[in-house]
Amino acid sequence: MRHKWTKWILIIGGVTALLILAVVAAEKYYLQPLLAKTLKKSVSESSDGLYRIQFEKLMYEPFSGDAQLTHIQLIPDTLLYRQRLENIQTSHFVYATYIEEIKLSEIRLFKLVMQRKLDIGLIRINKPTVEITQHKQQNNPKKAAPSPYKVISKFVKSFRVRKIEFDQMKFVFADETKKQPERIVLNKLNVDITDFLIDSLSAQDTTRFYYSKNTSFRLSNLNFPSVSPLHDFRLDTISFSSAQRQIEVRGVHYIPKFKGRQFTTRSDGDDRIAFVFENISVKEVNLNALIFDKKLVAQRANIQRGSIDIFGDGTYPAVNSKVGKYPQQLFRNLKFKLKLDTLRVENFLIAYSEYKPNTRESGGVNFELVRGDLLNVTNDTLPLAKNPICEARIESLFMGIAPLNTHFTFNIASKKGDFTCKGSLGAVDLKVINPVLESLALTTIESGKVKSFDFMMKGDEYKVRGSGTLIYHDLKTVFLKQDSEGDTKKRKLVTGLADMMFIQDHNPWPNEPVRVGEIDYTRDPKKSYFATLWRSLRQSMARCVLKRKGLKKLKKLGRN
Repeated sequence: MRHKWTKWILIIGGVTALLILAVVAAEKYYLQPLLAKTLKKSVSESSDGLYRIQFEKLMYEPFSGDAQLTHIQLIPDTLLYRQRLENIQTSHFVYATYIEEIKLSEIRLFKLVMQRKLDIGLIRINKPTVEITQHKQQNNPKKAAPSPYKVISKFVKSFRVRKIEFDQMKFVFADETKKQPERIVLNKLNVDITDFLIDSLSAQDTTRFYYSKNTSFRLSNLNFPSVSPLHDFRLDTISFSSAQRQIEVRGVHYIPKFKGRQFTTRSDGDDRIAFVFENISVKEVNLNALIFDKKLVAQRANIQRGSIDIFGDGTYPAVNSKVGKYPQQLFRNLKFKLKLDTLRVENFLIAYSEYKPNTRESGGVNFELVRGDLLNVTNDTLPLAKNPICEARIESLFMGIAPLNTHFTFNIASKKGDFTCKGSLGAVDLKVINPVLESLALTTIESGKVKSFDFMMKGDEYKVRGSGTLIYHDLKTVFLKQDSEGDTKKRKLVTGLADMMFIQDHNPWPNEPVRVGEIDYTRDPKKSYFATLWRSLRQSMARCVLKRKGLKKLKKLGRN
């Protein structure tokens, strides 16, 4: 009896071994060549001969459902493409791909054979290079390309992948439609695609983006060397999620390559500008506009934490005209178009400083805890035709102490850079600006308190007009001079004359009307927008503080 069972075990074991050997042999000598042949045929037929695929090796394990391809190339027939572009109707995009390795897991072979449904658990694509070239469209109307389902329906009823991972992709996009072709290169791009499905109904599924439930990507350490020869521009990380319709950017750095006054000598006297934005979030992104029109259209965006630093060097007067270079004018002329309904900024520091050669020192003002909303931020033609006005409502603390509320409007469509600005500064002890006055104007304030400063201006790139009302009391100023060793001393004669003849201690004086400082400022074409604002406000304050013709007389005494 025991020999009988042994006999049957040997028979079953032998049959099993033969079956395994048969499957292995079939997989090696029949299934793998068949899969390779089918893959090449499907690529050629689905593209109507425009593309062919090459690969070094295809391996498939039927028991585990795993497969692997190495050194894959998707190669376009460029000669055939040009012929079709001129004579027939075809896509104006050409694709070329090289992939070191593709690994496929959990291929459900039984489902493919019995139901004609190709279902894969995971596709991992290592170090792919994807190049997309956009060519000019012909005048003839293009025939609609066949849908992806129509293409795969020749082979299967549906195609589903639970997850697709692109690891360290190099993405190249070349736009040949413009006079000067543009080329965008992104390195080390990681992309995850979740639940990718092509069947008879997935194209109508509004919860899917390009047939996936979610497509996300992440890029790190992006450098843009061509932006400016004087600045480094980089992004720490940028990520995107189609399911959340959101773009996140961490660490936007626009940093001068040269410090301090070294920058000015290389920039022909232009102001040195640096900024850092720590966190940018763009929500409710219009995916179709982003993909098809290459425009950023979204309802909301937030910029949290950051700083803007502007420095001007009086030693080297600017050489080049800044006419046409107001921020709103530069924004309008950006090649990349965007439309944001609301842009919110929070927790910013803005600093503006100057170097004066006569004092050999730097001084400036700053605005802390800057926050506010910008409405209708767009440089796109059609939205601008409907509403060209961008509004900015900003709150801050002047010198970290006095509350400052401002309201700007910018006519983005205006070629002259039309804008308005009105604001209100709260109470402040003027002695807080002594470090600025002493460095830039050899002046210090012994006493003086501002109750409020309300102003309004309207201007363009040539002229600023408006008015400001500075309410203050007990103003006492001291004018200084420097000796040969750089120490400052009081200019007693100038201080006495100014206090007696030119400077008014209060606004208003008891039983007198409030003095209003009119603004009628002609812009220096070599000064920036921020410098133009500051000089316009300074003109208004001076006309509130000085008696008639006081400013001219003080200048004759050596003040500026």
